[in-house]
Amino acid sequence: MRTRIVPDIWLFIFAVSATLIGLLFIFDAGYARSIQETGSMIPAEFTTQIRLLLVAMAGYVICRYLPIDFFKRSAGWLWIVSLIGLGLVDVIGKSQNEAKRWIAIGSVTIQPSEFAKLTLVLFLAAVLAEKKEWNPAKRRRNFALWFDNVLMPQFKRWVPGFLVLLGIFFIELGKDLGTAGVLFAIFLAMCATGGVGRRSWATIGVVVLIFLPALFMKQAYRMERLTTHTARWETQNVDDKGFQTTQAERGMADGGLFGVGIGSGQVKHIIPAPTTDYIMATIAEETGLVGALIVLGAIAGLVLRLISLAQRATERFAALTFYGIAAWIGIQTAVNVMMANATLPSIGIPIPFISSGGSSLVALWMAIGVAQRLAAAPVLAPQEDENANRNHRRWNRRPHLSGA
Repeated sequence: MRTRIVPDIWLFIFAVSATLIGLLFIFDAGYARSIQETGSMIPAEFTTQIRLLLVAMAGYVICRYLPIDFFKRSAGWLWIVSLIGLGLVDVIGKSQNEAKRWIAIGSVTIQPSEFAKLTLVLFLAAVLAEKKEWNPAKRRRNFALWFDNVLMPQFKRWVPGFLVLLGIFFIELGKDLGTAGVLFAIFLAMCATGGVGRRSWATIGVVVLIFLPALFMKQAYRMERLTTHTARWETQNVDDKGFQTTQAERGMADGGLFGVGIGSGQVKHIIPAPTTDYIMATIAEETGLVGALIVLGAIAGLVLRLISLAQRATERFAALTFYGIAAWIGIQTAVNVMMANATLPSIGIPIPFISSGGSSLVALWMAIGVAQRLAAAPVLAPQEDENANRNHRRWNRRPHLSGA
């Protein structure tokens, strides 16, 4: 029987739609400032995004055609490479806005934490897919036997978690708590879908209770940002420390139902990050609630499609990878919108596909390429009986992910 590989068209449509919307609003949010600063109507962020979109599509194609076994076998090594990159950021990284996130190689600037999101998903999918039910051996009087049969197996089970926390630690060390939080949220989401047991959840809970308050108290500005945010509309804060969030909040409110019109917004002239973290403020102001929902609908469609593919997957690694990418895009989108509408303080999280940022765009399209490779499966050739395809899809059920 002749077969062919068929990609998932909806993944591609939703990702392309979100990317094109992003290009439109990167131009819209940046052209006024570009005219003032350079005299050119075309923002530098827009031209950079166009160039890196070509790189992103190349990454998409490469990941789309790599063997599935490559992602399984290389997941651990890819995460190790990410750890090295995150460690290098703390040593030779470039600082901006109190955070050290980038490595400059000549004229090229790379943000390793964006690629770490993808490698984290693949690493956890590979680990959780092979997870076996834990049946600890009874304590033995012979130390050597206890070491081999109890201590070492327990240690091996916890090594992946330590490696994940190491990556989060490196990111936090660069004063990028927002991105560290996104990686930790991806970790929690994949643990939930991967069938992590009660003991592991209890341990995670203890780690959170111990380290989360310490992380906020480690840097004085973090606590100050939280306390200031709740009083952002007070006279002493509204034009100072609360300026960015209050202006974004005001712009989104001014948009109303249908917006003030594309190009007519004011918030992009005021806030310092109109094409990145706060691009949703311009979108909501100029297109209103209706336009903002259309933009979010493209991303929501992508997330829901990934979840649908995860539920239909017959192999654990594929299902967990779909869930992980969906969690990454969904969580980051929710955090960015909550930041733009001032539910959360400013924490420097871009909205996937929409905000300007080359590393983010390339990593996201590589993730879509991985998802396409996992979604592609041999199907009957066009001349074969379509009923066989329909019956196959009908009985293609979600794998049991609560245990291994």
